[in-house]
Parts: sequence; structure tokens; C-alpha cells
Amino acid sequence: MGLRAWLRSTLAVAAAGVVTLSMAVPAQADPTTPPKNLKDAKAQVVELETQAAAIEEDLEEAEIALNEGKRRLKALQADIVAQQQKVDELGVQARQIALMQFQERGVDTTVQLFTDSDPDAFLDRLSTTTNVDANMNSTLQEHQSEQANLTELKRAAAAEVTALAAEEERLAGLKADMEDRIDQAEALVTRMTEEERRQLAARDGARTTFDLGELDAGEVSSRMKKVIAYAVSRVPNGQYVTGAAGPTNFDCSGLVLAAYRQIGISLPHSSRAMFGYGKSVARSDLKPGDLIFWYSPIHHVGMYIGNGKIVHARNPRNDLVIQSLSSYPAPYTGARRIVG
Repeated sequence: MGLRAWLRSTLAVAAAGVVTLSMAVPAQADPTTPPKNLKDAKAQVVELETQAAAIEEDLEEAEIALNEGKRRLKALQADIVAQQQKVDELGVQARQIALMQFQERGVDTTVQLFTDSDPDAFLDRLSTTTNVDANMNSTLQEHQSEQANLTELKRAAAAEVTALAAEEERLAGLKADMEDRIDQAEALVTRMTEEERRQLAARDGARTTFDLGELDAGEVSSRMKKVIAYAVSRVPNGQYVTGAAGPTNFDCSGLVLAAYRQIGISLPHSSRAMFGYGKSVARSDLKPGDLIFWYSPIHHVGMYIGNGKIVHARNPRNDLVIQSLSSYPAPYTGARRIVG
């Protein structure tokens, strides 16, 4: 791809960066309206937590887009420095060639061109001088072409800066929306009685325990045991924190990527992005270490660890848990096998 074509592509990508990664967020529950009964209260809490999780996924995707934009901008800035140096060097070459030619030919009337305080104006006038031969014309044409490339690089960088500013503003809005949903859910739970909170927890599915001895030695590799061991070891004390990926605090995709990082596998900090990795696995064929995804659009991921159990960073109310896959009430979307 030529430089001009690459620059046009870069400008298009930068402009696209300001387009939001939109998804349909359910209508916001109203915590100011007292629940009519426990069933209504539980439904409101679950709805608010689902909304928060969906927004969190948007937030993580936006973070990925922002980091990619920053990478592009850094590369553009380096290219601008190199291109500016090339333009400056060609300008010096043009002046040197012109000076030598005019000195050899004794064209005294052109001396004023070399005392011009504006180098660009000097080069523009020089390019029209009949005394400049083919060698000079070639240098000037190259200078003009490289100057045009430099201008386009600067335009691309300016567009990237605009896109990054818009993405950072959107990130702030998403974070505020997500925290608002979490606060509303917490306020509802706070108003519940201890028995009502127990019933709400029961709705989430019973917690269980897991021992690495439950793994079939013939089915699970030593690498996968390392991944699972890391994930389950974080459950007792780990807390759910948006955007965290260890060593103590995690969100759902953060726990998964931190576990796979133990064997040198890098995964994106986004459950939706993770769904594009590995290969699809049927629910009936799950093996320890497979990733399981819920909701549509996807906004939750956990890890299957064998014996019908999963480990996941569930939400801010529940933190990290081990439970049976069948007990988790979220709508199942699919599973992916990262290794094997």
C-alpha cells in the first residue's frame, strides 16, 4: 500500500474512532419507586446489575479502542518527525544544487533568491526559474511530494487526536452510567431484610467448592491445571472491581485473562472480544479451561473447571465465586476453547 493510500486509511480509522460501540441497554429500573414485593425487588436488582454489566462491556471495548488510537497516534507522531527530517534535507539539497549552478553560470541577478527570509517562498520562486535544470527540477518535485506527505501525516494525527478526545469523553460517560446502576442496585439491596437478601442470593445460584484433585489427570494438561489453579485460588479473597485484572481484584474478563496469562497466552480485556478467540465448543463437550459466555450481546464470561462447575467474577455484589454451571441463571450464549 502506498503512503497516500495508507494515510487515507489512517484518517478513515481515526474518524471511525468517534463512532460509539453502541448496544441496546435495557430500560433503566427506577429505584425511587418502592418495590411492591420481594419478587419485584429482586427483579429490579437483577435488572440493574445486568444493565451495569452491559455498560461495563461497552466500557472495556472503548478502552481497547482508546489504547489502539493512542498506539496509532504515537506511530503517526514518529512518522511526522521522520518525514519532517526528509523534507528539511531535500530543502537543503535544493538550495545547495541551486547555489552551485548559479555560481557556475554567473547569474548575478538571482543572488536575491538566496537571501530570501522565507525558505518556502524561495523554493516556490526557484521552481519557476528557467536556469534550473532537470536535476534541480527532480529535487524540487521530490521536495514538494514529500511536503504533501508531511501535510497528510499531520492531518491524520490531528484527526486521531480529535477521535481520542471523543473516546475519552465517552468513556467518562459510560463509567458514570455504570456506577449509577451499581449504586441503585446496592441501595435496593440495603433496604432488604436479611431474609430477603438470602433469597436474592439463592436466586443467583448456590456456591460450591472445588479441589484440583477433581480434575481428570488424563484429560487436563499441566498447562491447563495451572490456569485453573490460578482462577480458583483467587475466589476466597478476590473482589469484583471494574477494569481490574489481578492480582486480587478482577472483573469477569480480567479473571480469565489473568489466569491464561500464567501460561503465556494473551487475551483481550473484553468478554465480547474473547468470544472471537479459540474455537467453538458445544455445551455438552465442555472441558476444563473452556471459556463460557452469557447474554446477547455478550457481556459476561467465566471458566469451566470440570465436574459441571464454573469459576467467574460474577458481579460487585457477589465478587468471585465457584458454582455449578446449571445453577447460574444468566442466558447461556456459547463456549470457546482457547487451548487444544
